[in-house]
Amino acid sequence: MSSINLIYNKLEGFIKKYYTNQLIKGIIFFIGIGLLYFLFTLFIEYFLWLKPTGRTILFWLFILVEAFLFFRFICFPLFKLFKIQKGIGYKEASQIIGNHFSEVNDKLTNFLQLAENQEKSELLLASIEQKAENLNPVPFTNAVDFKKSYKYLPLAIIPILLFLLFFVSGNSSVITYSMTRVVNYSERYSPPAPFEFLISNEDLKVNQGEDFILNVKTQGKTIPEQVMIVLGSESYYLENVGVGEFQYRFAKPTKNTDFHIQANEVSSKNFTLEVVEVPVIANFEMQFIFPSYLGRKSEIVKGTGNAIIPEGTKVEWLVNAKTTDNIEWTNGEIIGNFVIKNNSFSFVKNISENTDYQILTSNKNKKHHEKLQYKLNVIKDNYPSITVGNVPDSLGIDKNILIGEVSDDYGLSKLQVVYYKKSNEKDLKTKILPINKGVFDRFHYTFPEGLEIEQGVEYEYYFEVFDNDAIHNLKSTKSSVFSHRELTDDEKQAENLKQQSENINSLSKSIKSQEKQLSEMDKLKQMNKEKSVLDFKDQKKIDDFLKRQMQQEEMMKSFSEKLQKNLEEFNPEQEDKQKELLEERLEKTQEEIEKNEKLLEELKKLADKLQKEELFDKMEKFQKSAKSQQKSLEQLVELTKRFYVQKKMEKIASDLDKLSKEQDKLSEEKKENNTSDKQEDLNKQFEKLQKDIEDLKKENKDLKNPMDVPVDKKDEQGAKQDMQDAKENLDKQNQQGAKPKQKGASQKMKQMAQQMQSSMMQMQGEQLQEDARMLRQILDNLLAFSFSQEDIMQQFKGLNRKSPSFGNNLKIQHNLKTQFRHVDDSLFALSLRNPMIGEDINKEIGEIHYNLDKSIEELADANVSKGVSHQQYTITSANKLADFLSNIQEQMQMQMNGEGGGQGMPSPGKGGGGGEMQLPDIIKKQEELMEEM
Repeated sequence: MSSINLIYNKLEGFIKKYYTNQLIKGIIFFIGIGLLYFLFTLFIEYFLWLKPTGRTILFWLFILVEAFLFFRFICFPLFKLFKIQKGIGYKEASQIIGNHFSEVNDKLTNFLQLAENQEKSELLLASIEQKAENLNPVPFTNAVDFKKSYKYLPLAIIPILLFLLFFVSGNSSVITYSMTRVVNYSERYSPPAPFEFLISNEDLKVNQGEDFILNVKTQGKTIPEQVMIVLGSESYYLENVGVGEFQYRFAKPTKNTDFHIQANEVSSKNFTLEVVEVPVIANFEMQFIFPSYLGRKSEIVKGTGNAIIPEGTKVEWLVNAKTTDNIEWTNGEIIGNFVIKNNSFSFVKNISENTDYQILTSNKNKKHHEKLQYKLNVIKDNYPSITVGNVPDSLGIDKNILIGEVSDDYGLSKLQVVYYKKSNEKDLKTKILPINKGVFDRFHYTFPEGLEIEQGVEYEYYFEVFDNDAIHNLKSTKSSVFSHRELTDDEKQAENLKQQSENINSLSKSIKSQEKQLSEMDKLKQMNKEKSVLDFKDQKKIDDFLKRQMQQEEMMKSFSEKLQKNLEEFNPEQEDKQKELLEERLEKTQEEIEKNEKLLEELKKLADKLQKEELFDKMEKFQKSAKSQQKSLEQLVELTKRFYVQKKMEKIASDLDKLSKEQDKLSEEKKENNTSDKQEDLNKQFEKLQKDIEDLKKENKDLKNPMDVPVDKKDEQGAKQDMQDAKENLDKQNQQGAKPKQKGASQKMKQMAQQMQSSMMQMQGEQLQEDARMLRQILDNLLAFSFSQEDIMQQFKGLNRKSPSFGNNLKIQHNLKTQFRHVDDSLFALSLRNPMIGEDINKEIGEIHYNLDKSIEELADANVSKGVSHQQYTITSANKLADFLSNIQEQMQMQMNGEGGGQGMPSPGKGGGGGEMQLPDIIKKQEELMEEM
């Protein structure tokens, strides 16, 4: 290497050492000045307790100063050392070296000037080379003395020692606490005070949607009376809850909230209340899908998870939730996860029993945050219920009609009657009965309606109802068991006779009560004549009478309906003109009863309005109708008794004939079939017939005109004895001795039956002839009465009260009343055994009696014109009555002559046969009768 290059290299070495020394000195200055400024900053904060604004300025000023020192003392020497930045050149270096080495002085500078000359002559080059060789021995780097920089070390050591002093002496908090406040320049710090604030909450976190109670305590020598919380630009007082204890309630914060506490110019640091997002249910509903058999539409319940539902309901929970990741359903045993469906959480489950369950919500922050407790109460599908009983007696309906009620909590599907023979309970048969498919229905049924059963066989039956519970295959409930024995035709007829006898007796009692009511009515009419004004007591008597009479009419109507029903049910397949006549009479009687009931209603209204005159006028009209009705009922009772006595006699004759045939048939049986038990059964049947004969005699005796009951006691006793002897022989296995006795008993019973049948036919013929003779006599007497009434009416027309013959004529009028009463009595006696004397005849008889009484009453009061008017009404009614009786007489004559055989017989009391008799014919007949007299 040449001397010139060596000089340049030595200059480069000097420059590097020069800047290395500058870097060392810079580091010392940076540490010393920086630490001193750092301590200065900390001391300012330590003593002044600047506000966040002051600390902010202090902090950033510190950063700027330190940055300046760092660049000035560290970065700049480094940049020049690594030639990033231009530093000193060769000339500046030669001057520094020349100043340091006296022997170099300006030589190095001259060398550099010669080396930079562009004109390179040999002389110049030699000169440069000479100078380089001279300078080469000089150590340029020695011009830089590191020791001079070390003298600045105390500047760095002193602040370090100060730091060590604070830490060793235990006052490190002066450094650390001040530094913390400066670094956290935005935080609020309170200077040391007589007290400090302590947050006693475990953490400053609150779940979204919940309140948060901040608990603050003060610790120190003094206790502030009031403490405030500062929220942004607003401040609020905390609640004092104890000595040095304060509270503040954050009402459902929605976001993180910064705050600090202050009191007596003492402030706490800044705190942040963190709001934790939790699962929130925004909408909750359940959809119930009921079992299809219930026929109910789906229902939705909102806002609650409690419900009462039918068994087997499918429940779908639908939940809208915010900040929620997962929802679970659990009943303590199983856990089900909701699935996301249309932006909602959904869960479906069939519920068949009472269920306590929970809805659990979770998200990333909270697991099972909400545990919503609910309960589903399940209504079990109960068994259907059924109650069946007889119709109450008060309704007056046959007891064999059953009424029932069936019900179910959700609906009925089927009702059936199950029946079987009592002797074979396994052979069940059913019949479906119509029923409403709702939750409740009533039904009525008369066994064995619609069923094919055998007569004389005992059956048991019950009702079974089914619900619509398809889940449990239609549950059913059975009613109690009823029994029924279908009567034979003979038993039905006997039962009908028994019921009719009871109805007749009841109606007879009702008629007797009616007599008392009519007597009471006479007293009321007399009271009306004696008093011009009725007081409260009189009014009460009238009201009581009307109430009793209404009850009386209702009873008579009920009994007459029962009589008619029994007649309709008695041998409905057989035609019987006498039965038809009785049925027609009963229908008319019921119509008259209904008319009387309406008339009673009118009387009740008049009595309430206290219309005295009109009331008693209506009462007279009612009395007239009631008397006619009573007479008709008496006739019906007697005629019905007579009819059933005849029918019972016919039945006994028929039963005797049947029993004789059975006895004769048994006598012809073979030995193994002709047993003592069969004979015993026939003996019991004959004993029953004997009892029936005795009952018949008693009932016949009760008739007002008893019939002849032809029973040969000798044949009766003989038949009984033969049957007893036959049984004794059969008991002894003596078939030969039993047969003659059985034959004898059969013959005697047959003779008894024939005797009764022939006697009844003969008796009916004789009675018809006797009735015809009696009716002829009654008609003659009636015509004589009518003629006499007309004659006396003509005499009264020209008289006044003062006429000498007025009193005598009034006496004759009284005699005519007595005369007609005889006609009435005779007709009534005839009507008790002949149903053709009907309702219209009784009505006309009632009109005659009424007008006779009114004519006598008016004539006695010298009201001649009114008296004559009632006499005229009397004659008119007598002529109508004669017309009715003439028609009936012709009908009787036709029956005796055998014309028509009783077919097509006209209704009682109405024209028929030879046609109606007109009034001129009656008058002509009256004249002929007078000539004969």
